[in-house]
Amino acid sequence: MNDKYHETVLVEEVVSALHIEKGKKYIDATLGNAGHTMEILGKGGQVLGIEIDPKMLTIAEKRLEKEVVDKKNCKLVQGSFTDIDKIAHGSKWEKVKGILFDFGVTNLHLKDSERGFSFGNSEAPLDMRMDPETQGVKGSDLLNLLREDQLRELFEITLDPGSAKWITGRILHSREAKPIEKVGDLVEICQGLRSSKTGLNEATLPFLAVRIAVNSELTNIKETLPKAFDLLEKGGRLVVISFHSKEDVLVKNFFKEKIASGAHAITFRPVTAGGAELEANKRSRSAKMRVLEK
Repeated sequence: MNDKYHETVLVEEVVSALHIEKGKKYIDATLGNAGHTMEILGKGGQVLGIEIDPKMLTIAEKRLEKEVVDKKNCKLVQGSFTDIDKIAHGSKWEKVKGILFDFGVTNLHLKDSERGFSFGNSEAPLDMRMDPETQGVKGSDLLNLLREDQLRELFEITLDPGSAKWITGRILHSREAKPIEKVGDLVEICQGLRSSKTGLNEATLPFLAVRIAVNSELTNIKETLPKAFDLLEKGGRLVVISFHSKEDVLVKNFFKEKIASGAHAITFRPVTAGGAELEANKRSRSAKMRVLEK
């Protein structure tokens, strides 16, 4: 695989879990740079790829044009996976054999120095929107406008209550002096933050919390999983990769609910990356894959 695209995680595990059959329909609900879609197509599956970020969709389109000989088995749509039901019906992609969700941003997002996903460029606007065309609220808007209790709730997504209270106080004090607008503003606020997770930059978890809030990531997961399950044919599989504990809890609880109603668990504990992948791609260390069969 081209090094430019190596951040796609658990590729072999996903292909195995989807149990791909030639000519059957699959949905890659978080297309990204099409790493998983490439493998599904290579096994003879047909793919509907959904991607909210127009920049990422362009990258995926160019990659598929370059590396896929037969593109008639692939349809790409720009949109939110929360509209998976509408997009599938509009594309005549109903009763599919498998659906994949890979929750998390790609390395290409993190390397984008102008959108505020990472803290590499202190002068970048604190934006963090996946699709600026349809999303109105930026990260800076949340930090400048939310009440104290709302800010604490936001940061408790990734921080312990004490750390969330500490950084909330810093934000309230900082924004009294001047608006919080740039990546560097939040990085400065994070200086001195203590976290229970060792080895992380002190700004990592606060940035993650803001990104999750800006893009309604947890709410979107709760909203989309039932829609996706309904699109599966009998024997179809739902494959979900999460990257932090709050996501994984939502997935695990949804799976438990469906198992109680007759669905089958293919994985009884989350699948994680093997040694070779962990060495090649540090991002994979947080990935947890769960699989459910209808």
